[in-house]
Amino acid sequence: MTDSSSSSTAGPDPKSAAKTAGPSLLLADSGASDYRIVVSASASPSEKHAAKELQMFLEQICGARLPIVADKEPLGEHEIILGDNAHLRAAGVEVELAGLGDEGFVIRTAPPHLVIAGGRLRGTMYGVYTFLEDQLGCRWFTPEVSHIPKLARIEVDDINDRQTPALEYREAFFLEAFDPDWCARNKMNSSRAALTEEHGGKVSYYPFVHSFFTMFPPDQYFESHPEWFSLVDGERTVVGRFQRTQLCLTNEEMIQEAIKVVKTWIREHPKATIVSVSQNDGPGGWCECENCAALEAREGGVHSAPIIYFVNRIAEAIADEHPEIAIDTLAYSYASEPPATLKPLPNVIIRICTGGCHSHPMGSEKCSASGADNIRAWFKLTKRIYIWDYIINFRQYLLPFPNLGTLGPNIRFLVEHGVRGIFEQGSGDVLHSDMAPLKAYLVAKLLWNPYCDEQRAMSEFLAAYFGPAAEPIGAYLESLRREVESDRQERNHVIPFVSCVEPTYLTPELLARAVQLFDEAERLVADDPERLLRVQVARLSLDYVKLSLAARLHALMGEGDLGLPVSEWYRTATDRFFSVAERGGVTHIRESSRSESTMDDFRRQLATGARRQEGEGAEIE
Repeated sequence: MTDSSSSSTAGPDPKSAAKTAGPSLLLADSGASDYRIVVSASASPSEKHAAKELQMFLEQICGARLPIVADKEPLGEHEIILGDNAHLRAAGVEVELAGLGDEGFVIRTAPPHLVIAGGRLRGTMYGVYTFLEDQLGCRWFTPEVSHIPKLARIEVDDINDRQTPALEYREAFFLEAFDPDWCARNKMNSSRAALTEEHGGKVSYYPFVHSFFTMFPPDQYFESHPEWFSLVDGERTVVGRFQRTQLCLTNEEMIQEAIKVVKTWIREHPKATIVSVSQNDGPGGWCECENCAALEAREGGVHSAPIIYFVNRIAEAIADEHPEIAIDTLAYSYASEPPATLKPLPNVIIRICTGGCHSHPMGSEKCSASGADNIRAWFKLTKRIYIWDYIINFRQYLLPFPNLGTLGPNIRFLVEHGVRGIFEQGSGDVLHSDMAPLKAYLVAKLLWNPYCDEQRAMSEFLAAYFGPAAEPIGAYLESLRREVESDRQERNHVIPFVSCVEPTYLTPELLARAVQLFDEAERLVADDPERLLRVQVARLSLDYVKLSLAARLHALMGEGDLGLPVSEWYRTATDRFFSVAERGGVTHIRESSRSESTMDDFRRQLATGARRQEGEGAEIE
């Protein structure tokens, strides 16, 4: 179901975009309009889609259905001109399209016409959605929840707005954010989303990450070429240190074969513009052979040196034949630190994985755990950097993870330091994690415009998504933010891999207040089943902590005089938790690739009162 309302609490002020004094355009009044939408006869798929989207939303807003025509027809008296088409020139409107790239756009009033024009790939489409957002107040919070205002009259003042994205690659890795319409409307070009040609496509990878064994599967290559795999502790095995194996990245025969493999990938995946040549997941397994070790020693003793050498060789081999293709590799785990002097080639993307603190912004003087120094160090070698940022607790998806106060500052820090793409990893494998819908939306707004009003965006989301319960939910989130930013938490860091269910920021006082706020939130939407379920799903994070702690108490209490009332409460609370989870489609408590991650696993853990066991390593896929 889509939530639609003309209430000012759920939607923005439709007069918020940049304007100058001048005549206004009356686009529609009382369900009628003199305007039509014009696209080029050779419009791109996304431009045609943009015209249909504009037509649909204008009709929803005011009741008027504007016709869509091609620019082969003569210039009309009142037109919304989309994209680079003949009517731009016929109307005498000059738009400098060359500097807009694939995704930039211009929105301009040229009375009596309105012009929305940009890059053919996605720019014009993004311009349409921005017009609907900034001028008319539309919002697309989740695939199911939007705000489309109802207006009897659509009149816009003089507009001269030009936008280009701060980042060339923008991805919010939440399952909620994979919907293609949601992505396009929020100007996301996510690699994992279901974006189609009509949405302008997406940033396309092949493979995605951890591709050494995609390149050389051990079951096909290890027996015949063991020397292609890493030497660890004096031997070449399929597992190696920490149950991981990498490649011997200085082996010339393997390098030549790797070049052939990458060229085959490029032929077989023509839509891919980025090819991942990156280490296998895990904290170890790098090659200790004489050549790899010598290269590391020359480059400051860092394990990333052989990786850069390897990807540079591949990048050099494909550059002339495929200048549009970039080779992407990870600065991750044991290879996080950059070499001393070995520079990635211009067609190599370094994707730095963060994994640092989320209670203090990157670059903060209060914190040395954010990874900011490592990012600065890589920038001394290359300017083509993407970021893989962890914004969730992978070991406990439902544990409150109060990072709303650092999302904006961190993205701004990265953009200001020259980062060109950001992948924000949330719960992309399962439906829900702590405040996932809110975080996905906020990330989308910040990745397009890092300087957007994030507090306003969050307030609008809460109002639309939770309705009357927005105020207590907002107060709960604010109490978490204040706690992690308080002086008593200054030495503590909110990081993505905490297994304890009692982090220091969940103080007894905060938890008690949180219970009161969620009780109030449920009361306020008790007669609204959809919003009540949303509140209850959000409350699962608090209930997860309560039940995890209670499981230990329950195991200790036994069946004595105190056991019975505890057992009754515990049974009721447990049944309620799993009932809400089932109705809300919540199936996992942490990353699905980890052991004992499902709700059934958690039910068994609660039944025994046992502390769950963590799997090894920090999976990022």
